[in-house]
Amino acid sequence: MSFDGGFPRLAGKNQERWNQTATEYPRDKTLAQLFEEQAARHPEAIAVLCGEQRLSYGELNRRANQLGHYLRTMGVGAETRVGIGVERSLEMVVGLLGIVKAGAAYVPLDPSYPQERLSYMQQDAGVRVLLIQAKLAERWPAAVVPVLCLDSEWSQIEGQPSHNPAPSADPENLAYVIYTSGSTGRPKGVAVTQRNIVRLVQQTNYVSIDADDTLLQLSPVTFDASTFEIWGALLNGARLAMYPAGALSLERMGEVLRQYQITTLWLTAGLFHLVVDEEVRALAGVRQLLAGGDVLSPARVEKVLREVSGCRVINGYGPTETTTFACCYAMTKAEQAAEPVPIGGPIANSRVHILDPHLRAVPVGIAGELYIAGDGLARGYLDGAAATAEKFVPNPFSQVPGARMYRTGDRARWRSNGLIEFLGRLDAQAKIRGHRIEPGEVEALLMGHPCIQEVAVIVREDEGGEKRLVGYVVTKGDDGATASQLRTYVKERLPEYMVPRRIVILDSIPLTSNGKLDRSLLPDDEDPAKEEIEAIARPRGEMETAIATVWQQVLHVDTMSLDDNFFDLGGHSLLILQVRRELREVLGRNIPIVDFFTYPSIRALVQHLDLGPQGPAAIQASRDDAGLRNNYLSRRKASSIRRQIHD
Repeated sequence: MSFDGGFPRLAGKNQERWNQTATEYPRDKTLAQLFEEQAARHPEAIAVLCGEQRLSYGELNRRANQLGHYLRTMGVGAETRVGIGVERSLEMVVGLLGIVKAGAAYVPLDPSYPQERLSYMQQDAGVRVLLIQAKLAERWPAAVVPVLCLDSEWSQIEGQPSHNPAPSADPENLAYVIYTSGSTGRPKGVAVTQRNIVRLVQQTNYVSIDADDTLLQLSPVTFDASTFEIWGALLNGARLAMYPAGALSLERMGEVLRQYQITTLWLTAGLFHLVVDEEVRALAGVRQLLAGGDVLSPARVEKVLREVSGCRVINGYGPTETTTFACCYAMTKAEQAAEPVPIGGPIANSRVHILDPHLRAVPVGIAGELYIAGDGLARGYLDGAAATAEKFVPNPFSQVPGARMYRTGDRARWRSNGLIEFLGRLDAQAKIRGHRIEPGEVEALLMGHPCIQEVAVIVREDEGGEKRLVGYVVTKGDDGATASQLRTYVKERLPEYMVPRRIVILDSIPLTSNGKLDRSLLPDDEDPAKEEIEAIARPRGEMETAIATVWQQVLHVDTMSLDDNFFDLGGHSLLILQVRRELREVLGRNIPIVDFFTYPSIRALVQHLDLGPQGPAAIQASRDDAGLRNNYLSRRKASSIRRQIHD
């Protein structure tokens, strides 16, 4: 083996061989053209299922055409950005398709986001028109652009022609702008083109989708996994089944998977683990199960491959800037669920390079930074030339003038068989519940509070592997804001998944000798530090004790009051699923998901349950508080030991 500058020449040759991924696909066609071909081929085939509602390809095409024509009367065309803020529904699909029919790009906006963030995204994206549903109208900040309700104002739209609008966009025009967390304190709009999407779902090699398939639309449209779900179905003649709007429930998910006979499913890593633990039988019939957004548990992958006949588990990897997936690893046998599960190799028409700081290919087995190139590479950041230049760098491995590659910031290494092993981040960026988060954005927001003098936001990981944000702050003077007030301040400005689970108030931020944050000296986030110490209304009685014990275990907190809010303690929708499961074991009853949102404190929840048809009489009065707690903790410990053995 010969060397050049200390690196084997063979390293570059291996990467060149593993990157031979070019295949034919309709790179010169737009999303509208490809959908119209499907509608013309099978107009009567079902395109979208939503509860009892059905839309055929022909009817969906007709409605989207009418919306596309209407948007054009409003001055919408190629490169125009149209905001869309609707729940999962038929209107959502018609809206997205109508926008691209007009030649424009959609900007997905989550109605649950704080109004300040929604306003920023609308202004930053230059949204010209906003599409919403009437029932969500009050959630939107005062609009300075025309607002169109896709349900209540449809009578205005259906008067438009139903034929296909004349093409006004080409494959290099924008398809959507999705916002991701930004280290500067503001979210960044990733500008994705139509060709980027076509390359993801058409004639690719990591998944197979045809008219016999049904895909579940589960991901928020603000999350780029929805790109795969929606366009993977509609551009391949498959059926798109909409998961009901509202809170997620594992039991409901199982019902939906069976009801619609889902064959292709995408889940975040956290949700994948929960489904496998609790509803693995519901996966019967799923032949392609894609998961990603974080590290997969080999034990859970192995369980699916052993218990779900004919299922193929695909570990998908890819930043938003590379259009959902850049690498995939498909597993059909339990023996393939290695520790750790690799992210595979580049998918069709994508290329990856693992490089040293001088942009030289590193040898097999040596860690380097992962770079991505190919037809999935987004245009860049919307109106962000500096940020684009920093992350989308010239590609020295391409002969095409102007070719670029995306610098992921992820550490990885090649294995000798051409598979890639993900090793973590080179910076502080983290994935939490599938969402990419820059702690710097949260830090910048907190520094904007008038009572904050210093701040550090870090990512911690609990024993179960779940990541959480923790904020450490130094306030100005003795009359600074409390931790709960600071969390409220953040919640009013950032999406729920970006809110630190705990904020700890310190006298000073610990630093190393060279002035950098010394993580080793930060106190455990369960330490209340300078937080206000008040007389706590502690749980009493059987049901209060049971709920408090479960909350403490799931939320990893030592002390709580009867009036503490589950979400203020760091709870979120996935943790509710775990709490509900544990309480079902302890109390012997199913608590509806909605109750946790309606009654988010122990006191409110217990009062509600006491008044319900299955009140205290449904619980065995003979068990005392200590016995209930000890029994639960013993089972938790045994369960933890079993999981460690499995993992």
